Amino acid sequence: MSKLWKKLPWIIAGVLIVISLLIPPFLPWALLIAVVIYYQFMPRRGLIGPVNLPEMDAFLPTEQVQWWYWTGHLQAEDGRRFGFEVVFFAFDSFLFMRDQLVQAAITDVDGQRFSFDEYVEFKLPNRGRNGFDLKSGYGDKVTAVGGNGHDRLHAQVGDYLLDIELKATKPPVLHYGGDAHPYRFGGYSYYYSRPKMETSGTLTVGGETLKVSGSSWFDRQYGELYQAILQGWQWFAVELDDNRQIMLFDFKGSDSSVEKSGSITDAAGITVQLNAQDFQVTVLEEWTSPHTGCTYPSGWEVEVRGEKFTVQPLLKDQELRAKHHIWVGPVYWEGACGVGGSVSGKAYVELNGYCPCPRIVG
Repeated sequence: MSKLWKKLPWIIAGVLIVISLLIPPFLPWALLIAVVIYYQFMPRRGLIGPVNLPEMDAFLPTEQVQWWYWTGHLQAEDGRRFGFEVVFFAFDSFLFMRDQLVQAAITDVDGQRFSFDEYVEFKLPNRGRNGFDLKSGYGDKVTAVGGNGHDRLHAQVGDYLLDIELKATKPPVLHYGGDAHPYRFGGYSYYYSRPKMETSGTLTVGGETLKVSGSSWFDRQYGELYQAILQGWQWFAVELDDNRQIMLFDFKGSDSSVEKSGSITDAAGITVQLNAQDFQVTVLEEWTSPHTGCTYPSGWEVEVRGEKFTVQPLLKDQELRAKHHIWVGPVYWEGACGVGGSVSGKAYVELNGYCPCPRIVG
């Protein structure tokens, strides 16, 4: 009965459309009634209160834009190193814009090879309770199941096949105190992370199955985020060898000085928030993509409360770009990096807004 109730407004709207086609003078009234029905039954938008876990791990029908984002560093038993990214974006903005963008990528560090795949689903995720069950691609090529700090990821990317299990080892980090953060340039965000998730499983490379282990970083963000996406940013997820994790979020543009934010989580799992005066990011080099002609930062000096680190890509070309021809897709750089300086470590860096967007490539 509950499923029928959810479908009722769409059934009524469909009947009205049919009637309007059969009786053209009825068209304006049919459209008006359809719009009223839609807005009556659509989820209420706006602020929904502080982050509450694990409830907010699930798909949230009230949110305009949201994503579940995993990046990580893996090592095989023979020493080979890999990075990975799995992300599910969900967009629910207008009557006919209800879709998901799903991306997965593998960085073969020692093989100096980067592979990625992308899927568009013209439907929203199913709403779960205290968790998620996300699937995409013909035959479920990319899946993410879990919640509350225990996740399972599966991704087929070219001739790579990733199957891993992730377990949180530290409390979740609630950025902005766990509440909504309004952006100066418009919109708002809820944002939390699980910055150190113990990871193990298998990675099949060209038919050879490798046991892998390492650590992963989970990011969950939701809210009114179109303005932030258009603004662009540099995002750093740094994992230091002394078991500290640093997140830095540096927006592009004239408002970046007031929109910088970050956090440091120590070995005991205690997190301290960072403001704009606590860190500085300096670009050392640039790299121009041979695929799109877009130019990205490619090497950084990062100073955090007096400590200096250098962050360098482990592979220059880690650019994700839409590979389909029927959809406008984002073009951005997201890649595995090495960290040196005050303390060594590793990182994932995301660069959004450095390539004209939207952009159709294929």
